[in-house]
Amino acid sequence: MKDEANIRGGFDGTLVPGNRPALLVIDFQRGFTEAAVSPLASDCSSAIAATNRLIAAMRGLGPVIFTIVGYSANMADIGCWKQKCGALTTLERGTAACELDPRLDYAAQTDLILHKTQASAFFGTPLANILASSGCDMLVVAGATTSGCVRASVVDAMQYGFPPFVAHDCVADRSEAQHASNLIDMASKYGEVVSSEAMLKTLADIGAAQSVN
Repeated sequence: MKDEANIRGGFDGTLVPGNRPALLVIDFQRGFTEAAVSPLASDCSSAIAATNRLIAAMRGLGPVIFTIVGYSANMADIGCWKQKCGALTTLERGTAACELDPRLDYAAQTDLILHKTQASAFFGTPLANILASSGCDMLVVAGATTSGCVRASVVDAMQYGFPPFVAHDCVADRSEAQHASNLIDMASKYGEVVSSEAMLKTLADIGAAQSVN
């Protein structure tokens, strides 16, 4: 999936999976998954189903973290986003648009939900501190949208030193063209893009190693 021009330019390395993963599920909330709730939504059904398989595999290996993007009723915290995309005003905290998609296997007893107002899951949240304090050395990424909050979070994960691994069938976008081009961009420069099946095998290997140690 890496771009040949970027390979020729020196972006030819590969990130190595760590020993303590975390799973970041970005903005699989009803405002992005249900067309009746918000015009921002797209069909995320298959991506959510694949993400649930990752969630099951992550249990006991490391943190499972969900994000929800939303704004106050008066939109005082939306910043410049309102000028660029007025539909973001549908993401009002406390409404259906800011609820996790009910198809997700979220476990309130163990999982964490982070609330954010910007694209990156790291911006204005304690995510980096949570990953560091948990000893995480790799970040598995799922969610929406591929070209927006997923990509922004992957770039920041790389910058914060948490190698990101994007499961390409666990992310979704309104635009197929942007979905494809951003997967290529992330694979070339900012992380590893793999199938959920490949990541499930990696997680199984990590679990086996943890049980030995």
